Amino acid sequence: EVNHDDPFASMAQIRIGVDPDNALGRQLSDLEKSQLPYAASQAANKVAYEIRERWKVQAGRVFDRPTPLTTNAALYRKATKDKPYAEIYIRDEAFKGTPPAKYLLTEVEGGQRRRKGFERLLQGRGLLSPSQFAVMGRGARPNQYGNVPAGQVTKILSQLGAQRDKHQNQTETSAKRRRTRAPTGGEYFVIIKRRGRLRPGVYERISTGWGSAVRSIFIFTNTAAYQQRYDIFGMAEDTWKRLMPFYLKRELDKAMETARPLP
Repeated sequence: EVNHDDPFASMAQIRIGVDPDNALGRQLSDLEKSQLPYAASQAANKVAYEIRERWKVQAGRVFDRPTPLTTNAALYRKATKDKPYAEIYIRDEAFKGTPPAKYLLTEVEGGQRRRKGFERLLQGRGLLSPSQFAVMGRGARPNQYGNVPAGQVTKILSQLGAQRDKHQNQTETSAKRRRTRAPTGGEYFVIIKRRGRLRPGVYERISTGWGSAVRSIFIFTNTAAYQQRYDIFGMAEDTWKRLMPFYLKRELDKAMETARPLP
């Protein structure tokens, strides 16, 4: 069976197991019953592995240019003799940034997305209201995963004085130097209230051969909701129903072969 009581409460945990009382829909011999716990744990591990691999394939179909962290977000713990079920869970830690168990929550369940660290820092400076979110603007140049590059976000926070470490903020001299640099080295500023055609957001002022110009890097909006895009629990249930009977029979047959005394 597949059990998940509180989705994403800890690590989006799903348990993969077998009901030993009606494992194969038929009466079992005493020898089969003795081998069933081991066979069931092995079958559960096979299904857990298949669910993890299916996540990897589906991630590329569901998400736009998923990062390696998203693609490899699903992990599993193997069943043992004492713990006759395998556990599927979403990685709840990351070396840098937000772990998948947090940022994938709204992708799986839908609803308003979580506040990003970048947004919390802007709010701390009074540049973003508690009801607003920062979404990528038309002038942003996304990286290979479709996001504003982390290095550019760091520069924005530094120029806006929104870094966690105040000593990382750029000096006025460095800001002036950026203003006079070539097109890729612009100056970032925030518009809190609409100014003509410019909506509230983070903009970059750049120099071109025809003078100065601005482009939007982030736009502030009051909504940032996601529709449910990937039902990992439904996928696990479907995989279990399709594969568990096959794996359980195979593993029980293998266990019976090793258990039978040699002639």
